[in-house]
Amino acid sequence: MDFAQIASLALLILILVLAMWRNINIGLLGFAAAALLVVVSPMHEVAGEMVRSLNAKTLFSHFPGSIFTLLVGVSLLFAHLEKSGGLNWFTNKVYGTIGDRTNIIPWVGFLLGITITTAGAFATATIALLVPVIAALCRRHPKIFFISEMAAIIGANGAGLSPINPVGIVVRKAADSAQVVFNSWEVWFFGVIVAAATVLVLQILFRPSRLIDDTVLNTTQQRGFILMRPAYSENEDNTTMQPFYAMCSFIGVLAFVFLVVFAKADVGLTSISLAVLLMLIFPGNNKNFFRKIPWGAIVVLSGLLMFIGAMQELHTMQVIEEGLISMTSSHIILLFMIAYLTTFLSNVEASTMGVISLMAPMVMTIFGASPHISIIIAAILVPATLSVVNPIHAAGTLVIGFTEERQQDKLFRRLVSIAGSTVVLVPGIVCILPAFML
Repeated sequence: MDFAQIASLALLILILVLAMWRNINIGLLGFAAAALLVVVSPMHEVAGEMVRSLNAKTLFSHFPGSIFTLLVGVSLLFAHLEKSGGLNWFTNKVYGTIGDRTNIIPWVGFLLGITITTAGAFATATIALLVPVIAALCRRHPKIFFISEMAAIIGANGAGLSPINPVGIVVRKAADSAQVVFNSWEVWFFGVIVAAATVLVLQILFRPSRLIDDTVLNTTQQRGFILMRPAYSENEDNTTMQPFYAMCSFIGVLAFVFLVVFAKADVGLTSISLAVLLMLIFPGNNKNFFRKIPWGAIVVLSGLLMFIGAMQELHTMQVIEEGLISMTSSHIILLFMIAYLTTFLSNVEASTMGVISLMAPMVMTIFGASPHISIIIAAILVPATLSVVNPIHAAGTLVIGFTEERQQDKLFRRLVSIAGSTVVLVPGIVCILPAFML
């Protein structure tokens, strides 16, 4: 391993530490680290002239333009649906149809999260929509508030491996770079199954009969979990319904899914084109659209993918893969090692997408020749999506924000406990199936 490769590994560890310690966007750190790698990259002779093995032009070739357009386009397209009032109308209509059948409510949130994210919406946007809706609904049914929120965010994030979702596109990009062929929908399906199983376990664990109301006297001798209550808000989002705008927005989303899935159109360019078309038709609703774009996530992905690209140019990723393989000749042990590492990193770094973009190329290189690659990808990446319950992530923080203030510290500790249990248990369980296949 040469100096540049050692420097790239040291910088990788450093940006992970600084992102957690100083709460700096890891993508910004990735840009800075990539620039340093250009400076320390080795020199070699080309046509009698000394040039660096890594230069700015090569570095910028790793900028994820397709993922950039995807995040911008899909965010704008779903922003139309939200601004028109159509999305709120749809979710409220679904919950209104359920009524007081409380056992079903968590699973409706789960299915809504899956549906919206599978269709291409960034999972954080889906969660930001559903969490306040569920909090408002559960003021009448506080005993299902916690599990309903968990079901919605786990479903939304679990479906992020959809081939038309930004996270799924990141995985596909890594596979294409390594010339690995896999079935994206198999990975998505595995993710949905694991998410559903997780919600079912949590629903059994936090069933109403085990919840203790801490506002009632003489509850100290009872065994169970504290009943979490949704906070009241005077600023609920009451977006006025605009029927024609909402109908056109729904048609736009359906057209997007059809063109991408059946016509194999580019995800980013298609979503941007449809979003711009709706802007032209409804110019009065164009204010503040750019606030709907997850710029933080875009910076995370762009910076990390450029840094990973720099590491690949320096052959650092190859050295890491060879180092892992040299530790053991067993692909089964490697499977468990990488799955646990991915899940752990997702629970200490605020961007699951960033961690997946970091680990996916390694997964493709080590296991790409396996005929069961789809199941292997899912077993390694799916447990990481469950880290969304961790308060370090936006989803966990959002749920805490919609909980009564006096209970927020207790909920924080509960979410950390669930996330910690996920790190210990889930990777080992989901890797059992592919382990038998290897």
